[in-house]
Amino acid sequence: MRVVVDTNVWISGLISPAGFPARVVQAVLDGQIIPVFSKATFAELRSVWVRPKISRFLTRSSVEVKAFLGNLESIAEFVEAPRGTSAIRDAKDRPFLDLAASRPAPDFLVTGDRDFDRSHYEGVAVVTPSRFAALMRSGGAFRGR
Repeated sequence: MRVVVDTNVWISGLISPAGFPARVVQAVLDGQIIPVFSKATFAELRSVWVRPKISRFLTRSSVEVKAFLGNLESIAEFVEAPRGTSAIRDAKDRPFLDLAASRPAPDFLVTGDRDFDRSHYEGVAVVTPSRFAALMRSGGAFRGR
């Protein structure tokens, strides 16, 4: 299963290993899902992790950012994302919507960002980390479309 994971989920999942975002991160590390990135979304992830406020939390969590990013880059699928047609409130989220427009389309977009106010973008289901964890746990229909 191919999934777009928003930056906020990666950060939350690494800072707090007990929450739903951590389950998403662990599913990636366990090979249950393939994270889908564009150059822009991976660059955003890399840039957020070096912010002092975030890097302080990651250091407390014993996350080796450089090693994690290298591992993530080796297991991720990188795609050229066309410009999607869906509108969104925060223009900084555009690269994630563009990934939803890529073909083949990812199965889900997992985010905790409320700017993604629709249930689907470009035919791709948008779910919270808790909803995604419930879908993984149930083994039910993963296809969000």
